[in-house]
Amino acid sequence: MVSDDSTLTNRRSFLKTTGAAGAVGFTGLAGCIAGGGGGGANTINILTWEEYTPLKDEIESNLDVTVEFTKSTSSAKMFSAWQAGKDSQYDIAVPNNNYVPKMMDAGLVDPVPEDTVGNYSELYDQFHQFADSQFTSGGDLYGVPVRFGWYGYSYNSDTVPDHEESYKALFEPNYTGTDLSGKLIMYDNHFKAMSAAALYLGYRDAFSGSKVTLSQSQIDEVKKTMIEQKDILQGYIAADPSYIKSFKQGNFDLGQSGRNEIVEMWSNGTGWPKVATPKEGSLAWFESAVVSKKSENKDLAWKVVNQFIAPKLGAKLAQAGFSPSCNPKTQQYLTSEQNDMYGAIKPSRLEAMIPFKSVENEDAWLSAWEEIKSA
Repeated sequence: MVSDDSTLTNRRSFLKTTGAAGAVGFTGLAGCIAGGGGGGANTINILTWEEYTPLKDEIESNLDVTVEFTKSTSSAKMFSAWQAGKDSQYDIAVPNNNYVPKMMDAGLVDPVPEDTVGNYSELYDQFHQFADSQFTSGGDLYGVPVRFGWYGYSYNSDTVPDHEESYKALFEPNYTGTDLSGKLIMYDNHFKAMSAAALYLGYRDAFSGSKVTLSQSQIDEVKKTMIEQKDILQGYIAADPSYIKSFKQGNFDLGQSGRNEIVEMWSNGTGWPKVATPKEGSLAWFESAVVSKKSENKDLAWKVVNQFIAPKLGAKLAQAGFSPSCNPKTQQYLTSEQNDMYGAIKPSRLEAMIPFKSVENEDAWLSAWEEIKSA
């Protein structure tokens, strides 16, 4: 199982809408939460990320509803909370995409009534494809993609020439046209770092199924490649705050990264970083709304989900979280500068995305990772 506690949670640490996410569990943001999937006939209780809370007033003005938000700090916590019985307390949750199948398998979520979620048809085709492959069972759809981001690498455009975007930049120090030995950084995360190495080695097919499935021989080759990489690597680094601070201090020139880290730097006036989407493929996360099977207000809950991906509210959510909406029609409500950062996304970038998935035989990955780190 791929947990997002140390990765996808951190990418939200810089968001400025309502303050930093709490470090434990989840905390009520908007009043008391009643049991039974709602506090009244027109109350919808939502377990989600803190950036969704600015949508409250507009959702309530657009629908005859009271929405109560409770923030969570990770998809894993959302899932475990619902497994522990809180699926009767919350009508909606918005985990990352790799947790929707877990909720489906656990029988926690209800099918999407696509006639109620009318904005679903407007989503990028790529997210329809992702939903078909990850969120569909027995002909029924169970999750609605809301917003997204991806991982590749970033570089200092003042010191690193433009080049064909490829993971070769992380493993071959002279690939970009300048010697980056000792100026390269990788994530301190087994799934992200080893996945980059696997894609560099041409193992894209391992990411095509319902799980990431590297054979033992492929894992051994990834391990060998990453141990050899250590000769040119400055080291491993945690996401967002540490990465941004070290990058701005000039401690490295090119490193594996998420796009959100660089958008934060751009939004704060640092214009020299560039984001690369490697031709071999980029790991992608996308948050997806689900409705509890135990909700007493399913129809109204799905109407609220439809608001998350409405063009105007989707644009507001993109601004709050520096992350693009899965609905491209949000672009009309963003400025040119905002579209450059988190609005208008080239279809070619979407086509290169590999959605987060669980890992087959993850113990073997973890064992290899320990050997890589200790080598």
